[in-house]
Amino acid sequence: MHNFLNPKWLLALTVGPLLLLAALCYGEFSVVHSLLPPASVGLWQSFGWGLGALGLVSLVYLVWAWAHEQEVSTWYAVAALVAYSLFVGLYTFHADEVLPRSVPRWLVPTDIVVCVWTFLMPTLAHALLVLVVRFTPPGRPHSALANLGLAVAVPVGAWLALGLLTGLWGLLSGWFEHGMGGGYVLLVGAIGVGPLLFLFFLVRAVYILSLGQEKEWGDYSIVWKVVLTTVLPVLGLAVNSGLFFGHFSTDTEAGIFGNFNSPWFYGLAVLNGGLLCLPAHRLGPRGRLALLGARSALLGYTAYFFLVFLPFLPLSMVAVIAIGSGFLMLAPLMLLVVHVSTLHDDLGALAPYYAPLVRRAVLVGGLVVLPLGLTGSYWHQRQVLHEALEYAYSPDYAKHYDLDAAALTHALAVVQQHKDSNWDLFMGSQQPYLSTYYNWLVLDNLTLPESKIADLQKIFLGAEPLAKRPRWNRWTPPTNFAEDQGPTVGQPALQQLSTRSTYDAKQQAWVSWVDLEIANTDISRQAEYSTAITLPAGCWVGNYYLDIGPRREYGTLAERKAATWVYSQIVNDRTGQDPGLLSYLGPNQLSLRVYPVVGAEVRRTGIQLLHKEPFELAIGGRTVQLGTPGAAPAGAAPAATAGGAVVYLGAAAKRQLPLVQRRPYYHFLLDVSRGQAGAKAGYVQRVQALLRTQPLAVGPRFSLVNAYTAPLGEGADWQRALAECRNEGGCYLTGAVRRSLTAAQLRPAATYPRLVVVTDSLGSAVLPANFADLGAAYPESDEFYVLLPDGRLEAHSLRQAPATALASGPPPALGPAVRAWPNAAHALAYLPDTGEAALVLPHPADPLAVPGGAPTRWATGLLLHGFGQWQSLHPEAAGRGHLPFIQASFRAGILTPLTAYLVLENDAQKAALQRKQEEVLAANHNLDAQETEPPRPAGDAAAVPLNGGQWLLLLLGLALGVRQLRQRYRVAG
Repeated sequence: MHNFLNPKWLLALTVGPLLLLAALCYGEFSVVHSLLPPASVGLWQSFGWGLGALGLVSLVYLVWAWAHEQEVSTWYAVAALVAYSLFVGLYTFHADEVLPRSVPRWLVPTDIVVCVWTFLMPTLAHALLVLVVRFTPPGRPHSALANLGLAVAVPVGAWLALGLLTGLWGLLSGWFEHGMGGGYVLLVGAIGVGPLLFLFFLVRAVYILSLGQEKEWGDYSIVWKVVLTTVLPVLGLAVNSGLFFGHFSTDTEAGIFGNFNSPWFYGLAVLNGGLLCLPAHRLGPRGRLALLGARSALLGYTAYFFLVFLPFLPLSMVAVIAIGSGFLMLAPLMLLVVHVSTLHDDLGALAPYYAPLVRRAVLVGGLVVLPLGLTGSYWHQRQVLHEALEYAYSPDYAKHYDLDAAALTHALAVVQQHKDSNWDLFMGSQQPYLSTYYNWLVLDNLTLPESKIADLQKIFLGAEPLAKRPRWNRWTPPTNFAEDQGPTVGQPALQQLSTRSTYDAKQQAWVSWVDLEIANTDISRQAEYSTAITLPAGCWVGNYYLDIGPRREYGTLAERKAATWVYSQIVNDRTGQDPGLLSYLGPNQLSLRVYPVVGAEVRRTGIQLLHKEPFELAIGGRTVQLGTPGAAPAGAAPAATAGGAVVYLGAAAKRQLPLVQRRPYYHFLLDVSRGQAGAKAGYVQRVQALLRTQPLAVGPRFSLVNAYTAPLGEGADWQRALAECRNEGGCYLTGAVRRSLTAAQLRPAATYPRLVVVTDSLGSAVLPANFADLGAAYPESDEFYVLLPDGRLEAHSLRQAPATALASGPPPALGPAVRAWPNAAHALAYLPDTGEAALVLPHPADPLAVPGGAPTRWATGLLLHGFGQWQSLHPEAAGRGHLPFIQASFRAGILTPLTAYLVLENDAQKAALQRKQEEVLAANHNLDAQETEPPRPAGDAAAVPLNGGQWLLLLLGLALGVRQLRQRYRVAG
């Protein structure tokens, strides 16, 4: 404890936290400053200067004391207690003015009040410890019982004073209201001084006990150690889990102050207590050196809980008065005093036997054990999880994957425990600080949606998804945003659709604006307008606008996940802040969303389209003509990018290509997942019967499908391979189908695969929403088939809802004819025989550089969309090409599937978008910014049960008391 007088602690406990707090507050202020009234800006500046002054004074004193080899003085500790307590109190008092409630809370994801308490409490705690050490010099008699008595007397006196004030309130209320604030200042001062006195005497009592002056305790000295180091920590964990409130949480559930329900926390608590209570004087030098290492290794455990409960220490005295078990909040503080004193004793006892370097090496080596072990565990989970995400969503087909399913199971369970984006002050589902560290290191500050967790579970384990963690404040989202407003909800609809088209001779393309007017069919409601728009090949989005009041606001082209997150936050906030979002749903399908559409008010929005040929566009049941047929060259010749990497074929050019008829062959995808071992004999019978009754001219091919896909060579003994294959994992049909389609497009031939899935459990297979991005790989038909036990082929669609059966008969022996490009003899691609334009990659197997630009915007769009199609065939390039592809989209102002146009109302929203975008672009592209659940209306407050809610009621009571005092003070003023 005496080591806390070293001024170097000011660097770690005062200057460092102040710098972090200043950086955090500046980051939040830079986002919301444009929304703040002048009074709030003035408060930000005042508190900023105050924070800077506190930090500068502490830094100057630190340098002076270090240079003069002085210990931290009593006067500095007293001054720090007064100054920092005053700052915390003033900021808490003015918090609603610093950040008015009119500022949407999603713009400031950090609770600044909690951060002020968290980052400044180490300074207050250090100053308190300095005073304890200064007023308890070793070698003099001190009474632990006397200090315990004084500590108890403070809350008892406060309770009696509270009762007295309550009885005399009628006489004193006038003084409080009209006494120029004197009564208010007196009461606030008592509230501030009381907890400090309580903590001072309590810590001093524990410190005296740790000094070894225990004569007044007789033979019971070990008892208080056991109570402080083992009983109270274990009891605190149990109370946090709800043991005394009728609900004992498991390790996947929330706790009162956080999720500390893992058996590891209990095991470490018992081990830590045992090590601290071990009689070290009976050990030899080597044994005590080993004990020093073990005790220092668990100091991180003690310090962690001390940090967690540090912001709550000022409430501890009130908690002791209000709640019998409130003293458990003080257990980490008392444990830290004992732990640090014990380590100090060990270092002193080992001084005659070991050099200072050896003792410090053992101490520091022990201190890093838990942090390094935790970081290593988290890093391993990151590696396992990110490799699984790579395999599932951006695989390298040339790479052999063999993931550790057990490690992935553990990683997914931990992800679900940590993945929430917020930590509630009470009834938290996260582990404070640890969850923040985990989400940063493992999830790149993003999230892994439940849908992807379910996919990974089914792929690698062949099991049903993990159950979602119970939440004490569970909320069920409504089916639409306006459900909470009444049983009948007006639906926005398109009222007017018009176009403006101009032919740009330089680009040799049309530039068209599509203008929409939207209004609500029920003038008493507000809701979101949402529609899908299908574009032809060769049509790109070049701009987007939304009218906000009297002004026209053009969209910001941003990363799609970040833009969608910001849009969802605004809609969820429901303050009428006019966002509009335009993004891709699929390769040629747009999603347009506008919120809010209020009553009969007309919302006007528009999209700029760059297209090579005139076409008819359908939106909301209406059709408009874009471009004038015959007013520009028909474009019979193909249009290609420089070097011919991407080719655009207009409808006329496509009709000139020769028709060919390719021969299909069966490609059987045999389900060898877990639980399907008994079905192998039936698979063989079904396949053989199909080959007899519906043979094809080209021989079949086979792939074995579980978590991985094992293609069998042409002519291989598929029955033997099927019999010898181990049934494990899930049936990852997504990977098998994509692998087959990709191979067919990379190596175009006169034959093509007719995919047939052989399984008894298609419902358990992993399938995506569609395979539309690989549409060029199946020009004949978008159907694949499931071979049923009765021998029938059940048709399914590759283009939409693959898991749903189609009402279709058996496939023909030959598919429809297709167009061969550039000719039938040396075809590089095959195109469906339709009247639609098409994009062609002449050499899809060759590397394709990220687009750097083209002479015209339309040509740049051709490059971008061609590269996007190439990436679908080369998912392994998604990681390295993801960021450059998005940056190319930004430079060109051309919308791609990885970007979105977002219209925002004010600069604060744009700053929040920029911040979120930087976060997303720095993360793994297979992670997401949010869950896929509908946004929660701001008016639908989550219900908070009262089970274990006494702490919440305590805080609410304190907040109401401060608010009441503040109101009385204003009246007096």
